Amino acid sequence: MLQIATGTFLVGSVSLYLAQKRVQYRVRSLEHYQEAFKIISKHEEASELLGPPIQVGTVDLADRRRNYVGETDSRLRIPVSGTLNSGFVNVHAVRHGPTDVFKTHLVELETIDSNIVIYDDPTAMISV
Repeated sequence: MLQIATGTFLVGSVSLYLAQKRVQYRVRSLEHYQEAFKIISKHEEASELLGPPIQVGTVDLADRRRNYVGETDSRLRIPVSGTLNSGFVNVHAVRHGPTDVFKTHLVELETIDSNIVIYDDPTAMISV
């Protein structure tokens, strides 16, 4: 009986781990996720504030208020850290409908000391 319980626990734990890894991979492959980090890598103030190299953490999938992908709206809060500071990159993207591609609307860097708008495209909101 103990062997069955142990085996079930082990299989369940591995399944949950793999499911979370798969969802994290899907989030990281989103177009606006990748675009946000291309924008940040070219932003001098963000690089100076965090300190190179910038490391990216995993999105908190349990935080549905700050991390979600809807039919026309997507918001991601991505933890980042560097040698000087750490914080979050907030990404907001919009699209016309569920089959369209998301267009990045806003990228901001949030640290304990400051909030920096790195990218703001007001036309993204108008075109929706």
